[in-house]
Amino acid sequence: MPPNSLTLASLTGLIEKMAAIRNRYDAYAVLLDICSRAGYLHGVMLDLPAEATQQLSSHILISNWPDRFLRDYDAYGLLATSPVIARARDAIAPFVWSSKSTSARRNQAEAGRAAALFEEHGFVTGVALPVGGRPGERRLLFLAGDRDEPRCAELSYLLMLAAHLSERLVETLETPGRDEPAARLSDRERQCLVWTSAGKTSLEIGMILGLSEHTVNQYIASSSQKLGAMNRAHAVAKAMRRRLID
Repeated sequence: MPPNSLTLASLTGLIEKMAAIRNRYDAYAVLLDICSRAGYLHGVMLDLPAEATQQLSSHILISNWPDRFLRDYDAYGLLATSPVIARARDAIAPFVWSSKSTSARRNQAEAGRAAALFEEHGFVTGVALPVGGRPGERRLLFLAGDRDEPRCAELSYLLMLAAHLSERLVETLETPGRDEPAARLSDRERQCLVWTSAGKTSLEIGMILGLSEHTVNQYIASSSQKLGAMNRAHAVAKAMRRRLID
C-alpha cells in the first residue's frame, strides 16, 4: 500500500474517534486526523450549494482551508464554474480531482486564476466524497493535497468516513439529543457489512460466504434499511459506531 494511504485500522480508529464528537472543535480535530492519515493537506465538509450561489464560504461546515485561499476563491467567483461542485450535486460515488484537469475546463482567464491559486496553496490532487446531510440536502467532503490517486478500497474507506462525519455533524450540531432507533442485524447481514468494511465487492463477498451476488446485495440493502443508512458506506459507518460489527 502506498505511503500516507488510509488503512482499515485507521478507519476503525477514526470512526471510534467520531463517536466522541460533541462540538465543532471535535469535528474539526477529526477532519485534521482524516487528512493526516490519508495523506492530504486540506479538507472541507460543506453543504452543496445551489447553482445560483456565488460564495462557497457560507456553505462550509468545517474546514482547514487557509483563510486567504477561501477569500480569493470567492473573490474570483470560482464556485459558479467549479466542475467539482457541479459533478458532486448529482454524484453518488466518490471521484478523484486534479488541479490541471479542473482548470482546463474553465475559460482562459478563470483557468489562469484557478491554477495559480491552487498551486500557491498546494491543491494539486484530491478526492470528492458526496454524501447525505439533513433530510433533502447533500454534502461534500473534499480532500486535497499532493499524493497519488487513492485505490478503490481506500476510496471506500474515505466514503464511509465522509458519511459518518456528516451524520455526526447532524446529530451533535444540528439535532442534538436525537435518539437512534435500535437495530438488530442477522448474522448474514453483519457478515456482509464486515466484508464491505474490508473493501470487498458484493461479488467477492458472495464468493467468500458462498452466496450469490444478488443475495449479498439484498443483505446489504436490508441492513442499510434497519440502520437508516443512505448507502452501504453509511451502513458500515453506523454499524461500526454502534459496535454491531468490529
